[in-house]
Amino acid sequence: MPTRPAGAGALSGTAATLHLELALPAEDAARLSRLLGARRADSSTSDGPARSHGRPARVPLSIIWHDGAGGELAARGQTLAERRQGRQTVWRLEQMRPADTAIAPAGTPDTVLAQADAPTAFDHPLPAPMLPLAGFEGRLRRLNGAGGIPGIEATLLEGTLRAATFSRRVCRLALAGPADATAALALELTATVPLSVPCASLAAEAYATARHTLPPRRLGAPQIPPELSVGDAFAFACGHLADVIQHYAPLAATGPGPAPEGIEPVHQMRVAVRRLRSAMTVFRRAVACPELEAARAGLKALGGALGPARDWDVFVTGTGAEVAAAFPEDAGVARLLAAAARRRSASYDALRAHLGSAPFRALGIALAATAASRPWQRLAPADVAADADGAADTRMAVLATDLQDYAAHALSRRFRRLLEPGEDISTLPEASLHAIRLHAKRMRYAAELFAPLYQKREVVRFIGRLTTLQDQLGHLNDGAVAAGLMAELGGSGGRNFAAGIVCGFVAARSHVARRKVDRVWRKLCRTGPFWK
Repeated sequence: MPTRPAGAGALSGTAATLHLELALPAEDAARLSRLLGARRADSSTSDGPARSHGRPARVPLSIIWHDGAGGELAARGQTLAERRQGRQTVWRLEQMRPADTAIAPAGTPDTVLAQADAPTAFDHPLPAPMLPLAGFEGRLRRLNGAGGIPGIEATLLEGTLRAATFSRRVCRLALAGPADATAALALELTATVPLSVPCASLAAEAYATARHTLPPRRLGAPQIPPELSVGDAFAFACGHLADVIQHYAPLAATGPGPAPEGIEPVHQMRVAVRRLRSAMTVFRRAVACPELEAARAGLKALGGALGPARDWDVFVTGTGAEVAAAFPEDAGVARLLAAAARRRSASYDALRAHLGSAPFRALGIALAATAASRPWQRLAPADVAADADGAADTRMAVLATDLQDYAAHALSRRFRRLLEPGEDISTLPEASLHAIRLHAKRMRYAAELFAPLYQKREVVRFIGRLTTLQDQLGHLNDGAVAAGLMAELGGSGGRNFAAGIVCGFVAARSHVARRKVDRVWRKLCRTGPFWK
């Protein structure tokens, strides 16, 4: 399988060559091989007489992952892999989870920190004693002339992960070649076979098979390293948030569990989608490209699938539960909540279908490929020749901007837009307050994105006040959300009466929030920007 040398693609530069490592159900391996074979045949026919690419080379592969008795390497996100490929044995120190400053999205190979014929040859210190943890037995198939596209190498790994009494089959496809062509091939393949970005590397899966739980690759907001360029800062954020989305997808697909933990996967996944869409907007001047526009459309569709599930989660576990507690004997309320539970279940069914679809798999691959290859930094000769208006030069100048300067400009623009209504908003109608809520949300996502570049104390105060404002404006918006949900349920008689109870309950809470909004808003208006 292709490997990423230590440091490659971590902080700077343009990856004209793309390496992808994608997961595939083991039962679909033969279908993938036939699909690639058919593509090679079609390519040969269109180019002239059929050319022989030879039979795929099959090489036995055995991997044993080692760690210290206390899991010292895993604690650093690393593992020691003993690889026997054919007659050759090499030892590799691999980074299972990305380093704090690495872009390295899921779906790209683990970074190899060191490689030698024996671990004693490493400069890196290893714990002692080293113990075998899990293993893999299988084979590699090198698929020559992958998909009929010159320059792309495809390697199919098939076999079994084993640890103690547990085992499971795994299959991975590695693609390596020119970035645009490699990404296009992966996207074409996933439309036919369930090829997807794995939540964890093969080594991390081996640890899981051995019942060693590893932390997720990434969670929460991205912590952009201050030393990055503008383009690499976006790539870092994109790779981080793509990992968060992939982590929560299988958890969200299982359906809701008991609140509050049981509804977190959908919530956190939705937040990651919003953060990534916000980052695309914040960095648009620097990184706009067709690949990101396609990914933006995929994120919008994903957000549309997550939204109803989240709305019903909040209602059933929040407002609905409070109304049920206040009216425990009301049959109309009970029927309304039962209908809400059914609608919630249906929204999760729709979400589950989306998460299992080809468009969602394509989104994961597109985000991984975009973060890894950074297409905004590659200009085709035709683009340069046609650049009569200097757009390419402008793009290069923006990309060369100091990251803090770029952040300050973006944050100032959003803050000015947020404060346009002035310090007194006491007489504004609900529609205007809703607009403020949306601008506050965008301001907060941008502030969180660039927070690592600035003094923590001032950042925390600013984001804290933004969060309080969002919360209070959110309570005001609850009335509109509740009315929309009640309209979805429909019904008559007792259910309509119960819906009226819900709307009245929310309206009373909104009235309290309205009184708090003015005070919170004035405090925010008097808060100095932390980026000055």
